[in-house]
Amino acid sequence: MLESLRETAGMGGPASGLANELLVLADQYSSGQLSKDEYQFLVQQVAEVKAAQELASDEIAMRYIVEAANILISATM
Repeated sequence: MLESLRETAGMGGPASGLANELLVLADQYSSGQLSKDEYQFLVQQVAEVKAAQELASDEIAMRYIVEAANILISATM
């Protein structure tokens, strides 16, 4: 999933910023800068709030970001 997010982040467009944000959060969690709870909360916020606001007109991109966020969260459980 991280590789797919990297590809999306490099493509430009509305989903690229959110994909990049998820990558930054994953890196911060991996390096210990974020606790598990902080990481899960922030990833969920990207999926639920930011994706809904920024990708309201692009349902496919919104579903992709939400799915990616869910996969990242489930990997921490």
